[in-house]
Formats: sequence, C-alpha cells, structure tokens
Amino acid sequence: MKRWRIMIAATAGFTLVELIVVLVVMAIVAAVALPKFMDIDDFRSRGYYDEVAGAIRYAQKLAVASGCEVQVDLSGNAYALQQHATSCTTGAFTTIANHPVTSETLSGVTLISVPSSFIFDAMGRCSSGVYVTVGGQSFTVVAETGYVDAP
Repeated sequence: MKRWRIMIAATAGFTLVELIVVLVVMAIVAAVALPKFMDIDDFRSRGYYDEVAGAIRYAQKLAVASGCEVQVDLSGNAYALQQHATSCTTGAFTTIANHPVTSETLSGVTLISVPSSFIFDAMGRCSSGVYVTVGGQSFTVVAETGYVDAP
C-alpha cells in the first residue's frame, strides 16, 4: 500500500519536456496570430465592411417590415438609407432619421458599389444585382431575393 502511494505522488505534475513543448506551441501561435491583430488598418477596414453589410441588410429588413421601398446610396466613402418622403411609392427619397444606421462616412477606406444606388421593394427584392467593395473585401446583393452575401 505504501508503495502505491509513492508512485501516485511521483507521477503527479508535468515533465520538463511537456512544459517546453507547450511553450514552443504557444510561441508559434503567438508569432502567427498576433500580427493579424496589430494592423489597425485591416481591423478598421473589416469593421467598415461589417458595418456597410449590416446597413444593407437593415435596409432590406426595413423595406419588408414597413412595406415601403428603401433606397441605399453608396458613394466614395459614405452610405445612406432613404425612403419616400410622402408615401411608400411616390415622392422623392429622403434620408431615414430614426434608426441606428442613418448614414455614415467611412474614414480611410474606399467604398465602391456597382450600381451606386439601388432599391429594396416591400418584398425585400433588390432592384438589381449589386457588387460592393469596402476596402479590399467584397460582397454581393442578389437581385431576386435581396440576400446580402457577405461572408
């Protein structure tokens, strides 16, 4: 019985080899992963990409929920969501005031959209297929469904 207790006590803990292997693996992961988090321009560009994709998704959902058309204008480094001023189908488009993504200017990143302006109808469909590039990342809006395909 005494011998069994000694064996258990002697095998508890980590060996020096195991500790060194863990430290080497951690160093490799840190050398590969940390530079990806340190480049502020890439981080900001990804944030703007997510913001624009979210704003377009919001525009599509707003068109379905309100039953009114929503226009998205993308140009240079800014975007805006707009609806008809007088009724759901007539009148000039004006910027929507009471929602979280009214319009925004993106600093340090270029926003390219083909076409630069498009409309979501009450069914959530887009007026045309759209290809949007924010910084170096791109996504599409499918015309038939209004689906924003942004990975």
